[in-house]
Amino acid sequence: MISRIQLIDTHAHLCDPQFDEDRSAVLERAQSKGIQWIVEIGESPESWEKAKQFAEDSHSDLKTSFHTDWGSQALRTQLQKPLAFWTCGFHPHYAQRMDQFDFGIMTKFAFSPLCVAIGEIGLDFVKSTASREDQISLFRKCLEVAAELNKPVVIHCREAQADTLRILKSFFGGMGRKDICPGVIHCFSGDLGFAEGCMDLGFYLGVDGPLTYPSAKNLREVLSKAPENKIVLETDAPYLPPQGYRGKRNESSYLILIAEALANLYGKSLDEIARITTQNALKLFRLHEYNK
Repeated sequence: MISRIQLIDTHAHLCDPQFDEDRSAVLERAQSKGIQWIVEIGESPESWEKAKQFAEDSHSDLKTSFHTDWGSQALRTQLQKPLAFWTCGFHPHYAQRMDQFDFGIMTKFAFSPLCVAIGEIGLDFVKSTASREDQISLFRKCLEVAAELNKPVVIHCREAQADTLRILKSFFGGMGRKDICPGVIHCFSGDLGFAEGCMDLGFYLGVDGPLTYPSAKNLREVLSKAPENKIVLETDAPYLPPQGYRGKRNESSYLILIAEALANLYGKSLDEIARITTQNALKLFRLHEYNK
């Protein structure tokens, strides 16, 4: 049965080997829960071709024009799996490799029509073994690629709020283009000052499974002060499953649980939250450009 809800999982890793045995079933479950679009994250040069092919395969299933009205009930009935797009990123975990990498290759991959962003990119001062200097250099280089291609960015930030905001301000602080979102802070987990600083630059905040965790009171407090038009929904599958699935593999169908938690936080209906966050995601990734 097809859900009447329309959601976009704006950050998933469904090309991860954890899904090799049942990827089609995972996609069908997602579609049955109202997830109509998925943005697959290519986080390293080794993952780009697979992410690109994943997106292309989802569109090859269409028997109608590529520029079909994606919101139409006829198309939603026809599709058995969500439509996918992908991003081309270079995670800070791999920053020590950047000196041996030709970024012209990244530019070529990211020029792909279904590549909607550069990411995930950013800084991780907790789990990454790469030096802070290498991470910052890689971050800046990837932002330059995004600027060259005029694509939004997907930002990874872990215990690096000050440096992340400083670098983002250096790239986006003088843009003055309020009609175009420069990107999203993936799996937002910062304080209110960081949230406001990023939103002032035009960034959206990505909301994931941790919103549902009983211990995430600070996160809920910060997000409760964020405008609804600055929020997008993510799963980060197979990571960060919502409450009730912790310790298990996450998947895109669980996005509905995050949407329900956000609806509860804002005191709105699930339908309204789905509509708002979907429109936000369409604007973030400029997906309306594919639907003319």
